[in-house]
Amino acid sequence: MSFKYLNPGYAELLDVAGGTTVVDTVKSKTGVKFYQPTAKKGINLSAAPTDFYGKYDVYIGNDYNSFITRVALLKSGGYSYSGGIGFTKDSNAMYFYRYYNGNSTISSKAYTSDPKALNIQLDAINTVWFHVTSGSPGKLEIYSNGVLVDALDVTINLSDSENTIDVYASNSNGAISNLILSDTEIDKKEQVAVLPIATTEATMTQGENGEYIAGTAGQTILQTVDVASLINDYGADTDIKGIAVIGNPAYRTAEGLSDLTALQHDGTTLTEYGTKTAPASTSGMVMDAHALSMKLPALANYKFGWKAGVGS
Repeated sequence: MSFKYLNPGYAELLDVAGGTTVVDTVKSKTGVKFYQPTAKKGINLSAAPTDFYGKYDVYIGNDYNSFITRVALLKSGGYSYSGGIGFTKDSNAMYFYRYYNGNSTISSKAYTSDPKALNIQLDAINTVWFHVTSGSPGKLEIYSNGVLVDALDVTINLSDSENTIDVYASNSNGAISNLILSDTEIDKKEQVAVLPIATTEATMTQGENGEYIAGTAGQTILQTVDVASLINDYGADTDIKGIAVIGNPAYRTAEGLSDLTALQHDGTTLTEYGTKTAPASTSGMVMDAHALSMKLPALANYKFGWKAGVGS
């Protein structure tokens, strides 16, 4: 198994309904963030990983607003967690939770008068990075804004999971953005960037509002990235670590033509990736993500998009 999940901050890209997306260019680097108040739901995996990496941003205010965030693999049976972390802000107290083999323990505690214990910056966007690995002993590490704030050596068995990642944010005070999850290492500097589009080519029909409509199976849309703009913003030496192809909005108007398969063209070869079923809601989205390793200028040769298909 190998997976990479990238989400700028859209609740609609989770495998659970009921979350809320908030547009916010001040408290999110990507311009959007989400909260998702249904516990033990979030992202469905095809198999349990032996290593679990995660990274996300959360704005932490210097106030008494409370919230809980959690990113953790559900343990088989769905009653506890096989590995992951949580963060709680309870009035003026803040602390991390460590989840492993059905256990839940509290890491260091900090207060708003002295948040340095967890390397937290108040009234600012904070970046949390963690790594859980199976073994005897296994390891659980938590980094806050690039600094190690907790490490635990303990027996961990991620194979005893329900193949579901709980992605939980109790309310808008702890809304999550810049979410990256993988079973391979995530660089601590890695972040999600929304790529500007340079050109679009499609066999789908363009609608009046700029959307693209598929009427038959096999119709496609492919887009190139405005690499020059990205180089200006990030620099030519920037590493690309993964790509998420997002349809926003993406929805079906009939049950027959309901599938969308992610496409990537590298200038020579067209590759198909995951197939998603478009939701019925007109506010629905679809996403497929995969690892991709190259320098930013090489992205100019690539096209990304979708192919319409008939649902099974």
